[in-house]
Amino acid sequence: MARRKSISTKQIHAAHWDNHEVVVIRSLNTEDEEIIADSITEITAEGKVSVHAGRTKRLTILRGIVSWTFTDEQGKQMSLNEQSIKSLAPEDSQYILDEINRLGAPMTTQEKKDSSTSATTGTAVAEA
Repeated sequence: MARRKSISTKQIHAAHWDNHEVVVIRSLNTEDEEIIADSITEITAEGKVSVHAGRTKRLTILRGIVSWTFTDEQGKQMSLNEQSIKSLAPEDSQYILDEINRLGAPMTTQEKKDSSTSATTGTAVAEA
């Protein structure tokens, strides 16, 4: 069975963004998933557990964005940080999240076929 062995990156652009605005995203790995899961759970000193599921979208976007060229209303480059992600319009954050999830989706049957290599029975040795 074929599997992805490395992080994939992709440049995305929503139709409603300014022409110069693009986001470079990457697929997530197991460490990213662990960090996100750990970050949505809180345990108080009294042992009370709280789950903040609403953070999942923001944390996934934060982990999945490599860079962006977003600008503010004055045309100034927006820093890529947690606060700027919090300030994104819902349609922008959802678009980015959907693209990150699509990039990390399991391989289709065709992708598996395309990435497979034929098996060999051993190493050929040149005769002298």
